[in-house]
Amino acid sequence: AGGATKEENKLSRNVMRYWTNFAKNGNPNGEGLVHWPQYGLEERYLEIDLEQKAAEKLKERKVEFWAQIMKEMQTKRK
Repeated sequence: AGGATKEENKLSRNVMRYWTNFAKNGNPNGEGLVHWPQYGLEERYLEIDLEQKAAEKLKERKVEFWAQIMKEMQTKRK
């Protein structure tokens, strides 16, 4: 049934390290890990995939899409 790839094993170890760090001291960050930014008004987050990276505004495009749809629907009703 095949095993995990090297990349998948690395991802698994990294996620375990994030959770362990968080459980130990309330902060998921640690040496050798991509910095997990604190969430705030900028809506920064850590994208967790085979490669981790900091990003922001995860849902921005979806929110803009639905806001435009709602605006169009309201305009059509008038």
